[in-house]
Amino acid sequence: MVDNVDLNDLEDFDDLDDIDEVLNPQRAAQKNGGVKRPRRLKSPVRAKEESSAQTAEAGESTPVESAPAPSAPAPEQSAQSAQRLDRGSDEYLATHPRISSVIASAVLSVLGLLAAASVFYVGVWTLTGQYFDSWMWSQMAQIYPSFERYVPVIFTDSHWIIGVSVGMIVAAFAFAIARKRFWTAGTMIVFMIVAFGSSFILKRVLPRPVLDSFIPDPANSAPSGHTAFTMIAGVLLVMAVPRVLRALATLWAMIFSTAVGVMVIYDGWHRPTDALTAILLVGALGLLAMAFTRASGMDEPGTRKSSVSVQITSTVLIVAGLCASAYGTYIVSQLYSLVQYRPEALAVSGVQATLALILGQSAAVFGCLLAVRHATAAPLTRQGVMGAPPVPPRQ
Repeated sequence: MVDNVDLNDLEDFDDLDDIDEVLNPQRAAQKNGGVKRPRRLKSPVRAKEESSAQTAEAGESTPVESAPAPSAPAPEQSAQSAQRLDRGSDEYLATHPRISSVIASAVLSVLGLLAAASVFYVGVWTLTGQYFDSWMWSQMAQIYPSFERYVPVIFTDSHWIIGVSVGMIVAAFAFAIARKRFWTAGTMIVFMIVAFGSSFILKRVLPRPVLDSFIPDPANSAPSGHTAFTMIAGVLLVMAVPRVLRALATLWAMIFSTAVGVMVIYDGWHRPTDALTAILLVGALGLLAMAFTRASGMDEPGTRKSSVSVQITSTVLIVAGLCASAYGTYIVSQLYSLVQYRPEALAVSGVQATLALILGQSAAVFGCLLAVRHATAAPLTRQGVMGAPPVPPRQ
């Protein structure tokens, strides 16, 4: 029998030794050598569990200090994060081109402007460049005297050149309005004004120093107005036509601009520098205009797809254009130290290099225009290819 044991004391112990000390204190004292062992409190885990249970039974809740709530991000940071995330979404790409396409368009535009400035500097502001320009200006028609008879009149007669260019511009705006590409039409108007104004003003503002009094016609004639006009018409056509006609329109625009650029030299209207500057200047402005493609300026969602004709045509034009430009640049560099003597034996090489440069620059520029136009107008997404998901019926 165990006497004088308060059962409530049993709740304060956590092992058998403590219980034995309460039930039989004499035996516990003998076991510990006459020393009374201090009681051990129950484990914190068990104490916490029992405390929670007692609190729940009593219907009272002990206030617990809650952890501080994480601070909400600033509204500017939230908006920027959402914008960064949304730039890759179907909703964003339905009305905007990819950021990479816009950056590529801007970078190519800057490179084109730098190339135009470099050509103008070498051909106009250096004595050797003026010698080469004057040499090719006088030699092209002499080396190929019957060349003009095999060229259609639309590439040689000024009235035909202007008429065909105007027809291309009218067709471009007709395509844009008929397809309800009003943003494209507005971009085309701005581009046309800037390109016309640039070519017109630069020809009258840029100085041409007289480095040799024996060089004929010291007045500045760069950039070529006829070549710039055909380039403007070609860029507008590439911007406005639908996907199935982009490659064909680009090929025609490249052929037309190249032929006019060559014929203005052949007929003695302009120097090689004038035609090259016009091609690079207008092409660079066209690439810059395509960076602002938006909303109705893009292909309709559900009709966007990759185009084999665009891929092949743009690749061939860019590669062939760069190769032709490299060939022409190499030949000119070999002739550069001799152009002041105008050696007749090397005149053919100089004319061929000039033709290669005009053809190469025109092909490379229009190849870039075609690739950038398709990339900005038809970013490939699920919604762009398949169309918007169906809307559930209203109840």
